[in-house]
Amino acid sequence: METYPTPPNRLRELAAGERPQERLYRLGVGSLADKELLAMLLRSGTRGQDVLTLAERMLQEAGSLAGLLRWKERDFQRLKGIGRVKAAQLITVTEVARRIVMAQQEVDPLLDDPAKVLDYCQPFALGLA
Repeated sequence: METYPTPPNRLRELAAGERPQERLYRLGVGSLADKELLAMLLRSGTRGQDVLTLAERMLQEAGSLAGLLRWKERDFQRLKGIGRVKAAQLITVTEVARRIVMAQQEVDPLLDDPAKVLDYCQPFALGLA
């Protein structure tokens, strides 16, 4: 049986202070890149795929964090390392984001300006509504 080398674990290769969790504590959540934010939500990768690689792959396939908002449970589960529980957690986070954005919308907004129309329609265009 032929064995293949295990890809390097990028998380372990990072200096302890440069890992997402340590950067969050030291510099604040705003300092994290999109893939690091996802890595914090995912918490762990799988054998042969560290959490940063998994997060980066998700972003590549979705195109962006906003693209992930359009994903369903089955979309997340297509990725190695995302099972039923992690997929459920991720769709829960996207639903929370969707509800926050929609709660910020006025009940009956007065759309008398192009900028107001854009602000009102943007959540729909991003898949948040």
